[in-house]
Amino acid sequence: MENPQAFLGRLRPIYIFKGLTDDQILEAARALAVERHPAGTVIFEQGEVGQDFYIIDQGQVKVLRAPEGREPKHVATLVPGDFFGERSLLYGRKRSATIEAASDVELLRLEKADFDELLRRYPQIRPNLVLSTESLDLMRRNRFRWLGKDEVIYLIARKHRIRLYMALFWPIAAGLLLALAAVWLALYFENMAIAWAGAALEALAAGWLLWVYVDWGNDLYIVTSQRIVHLEKIVAIYDSRQEAPLTTIRAVDVATADPVQRILNMGDVVVNTYSGPITLKSVPNPTVMAAAIEQHWDRMRLREQEANEAQRRQALRERIERGPEADRPPAKRQRKPQPRARSFGEELARFFSFQVRFEEGSSVVYRKHWFILAGRIWKPSLGLGLVAAGLAAAAAGLLPALPLVTALLVALVAFVPLAGWWLYEFIDWHNDIYMVTEDQILDIAKKPLGTERKKSAPLESMQSLKYERPGLLGVLLNYGTVVAHGIGVEFRFEGVFDPVSVQADVYRRMEALQQRRKAADEARRNREMADWLATYHRLEEEEHGAKTEARQRDQK
Repeated sequence: MENPQAFLGRLRPIYIFKGLTDDQILEAARALAVERHPAGTVIFEQGEVGQDFYIIDQGQVKVLRAPEGREPKHVATLVPGDFFGERSLLYGRKRSATIEAASDVELLRLEKADFDELLRRYPQIRPNLVLSTESLDLMRRNRFRWLGKDEVIYLIARKHRIRLYMALFWPIAAGLLLALAAVWLALYFENMAIAWAGAALEALAAGWLLWVYVDWGNDLYIVTSQRIVHLEKIVAIYDSRQEAPLTTIRAVDVATADPVQRILNMGDVVVNTYSGPITLKSVPNPTVMAAAIEQHWDRMRLREQEANEAQRRQALRERIERGPEADRPPAKRQRKPQPRARSFGEELARFFSFQVRFEEGSSVVYRKHWFILAGRIWKPSLGLGLVAAGLAAAAAGLLPALPLVTALLVALVAFVPLAGWWLYEFIDWHNDIYMVTEDQILDIAKKPLGTERKKSAPLESMQSLKYERPGLLGVLLNYGTVVAHGIGVEFRFEGVFDPVSVQADVYRRMEALQQRRKAADEARRNREMADWLATYHRLEEEEHGAKTEARQRDQK
């Protein structure tokens, strides 16, 4: 590269260069070559032997991946500051995806020989690249249903492997002690039953060891293009997800407990948000992880600034073309379509619906899980079942001492209170709802023939979300609690079905509201600024016209 100094400001924020001085980054930049490709160009194809490493300087590229025997699928879009191609060069593997220019793109290319030399001269870059490749591996092995349509995963990290080894010590130690004890006791007492008992206990120890490994693998920290997420799952016991939008981040800090952790390159990354910290505990290479979060945080703020600048330009252009404010046509108010009135049958069917998630206009409504309803109505349901069984037995002549007419009267007397009890419990479950509108979050509980409690808060006051799915039943039946934290307020959607989807619904509503508010505020500021500038523009034209007329009069 002829002028590496020109690219220093764009290379410095990229987290793979964390730990390098400006002079070292400039030295690395000298080996980079600038490439430009028009939209639609294939940079490299899946299955090729990797020869180059790329950093995107301008434009965007698409990542296309073709599963075995299938058509390529668009899995991600990479933007300036992103890089690709490192996996093949690090591990000598073939390309795992096809990269295609989504727009006119400018790339900084590093050939394999220069890539290897860069890692030899600056070995601190290798773990930074390994963090990226491990993230790709984890992303392919997991399916995250809560991702938004245009949301891209950039990084996934687990706790440091030393934490896994420490957790594995106890099941391994227990297994060895059991094996030694079983062998010694079996030989001492000359009884093979002891050996078989020891083998059974060894199987339990092996299960414990497997459980520890899976538990470690299920604890993930994820950075996407929109948010930071902590996934925590304890097999058959607990399942939760805590997240916060990147826009709510206030600061990113790194904490290492002792010199041993620093030697092992392990520590905590504390992401401070408006509603409290999200701590990425005991992650490897914490400094680089923090730098990656800061890079994407800064990138989001830069994208917002660029979008705001484009809106300001457009508003000013339209304002100048429109002319004086008096010429502005009045805005037409759009009438909202009125919902169709439901028939009595539809209302009745809707009331006795067992839906746990449904939409009313622009609002999403949630009820508690069916399991909770079953816990409330099983007693009256059992009573109604016994009444029906007794009536059927009387009708079949199986109860000769009880005439059919008497059986009908007894059944009617028993049916009325049991049915009333069942209906009361159903209505109590039916009326206990959680709701997310376009701008509010609500918790509503109403007792049949009793009081109503309603708790609400602006959706924009919510700052972070998490879900909890404790216990084996919560995992098997897929229900749990979604917790929304705000400034001085907390909402708990308890016992909802599929808490992952509920949390995703709330998160999308929060993002949509935030974007609408930002767009509205920015549009208002742009109109005000455009009005000021348009007025200035007209005054300047009037002043220029007055001066021109004065010169013309003087010339006459």
